Amino acid sequence: MEENQNRQDLPQKVSREDPGIMESIGSFPVWMLKVIDVITPDFLIKKAPPRKNKP
Repeated sequence: MEENQNRQDLPQKVSREDPGIMESIGSFPVWMLKVIDVITPDFLIKKAPPRKNKP
């Protein structure tokens, strides 16, 4: 009984696998998102948003 209680206290790990090509994320099919990622130049993909200038 105590072992079951200890197992419930531990956070359950949720394993996220990459979705299949024919699946969709939101309303976009995964294959379309992969094509967009391949054809988009690196300079258009920004990792950090620009700083906001406060007046």
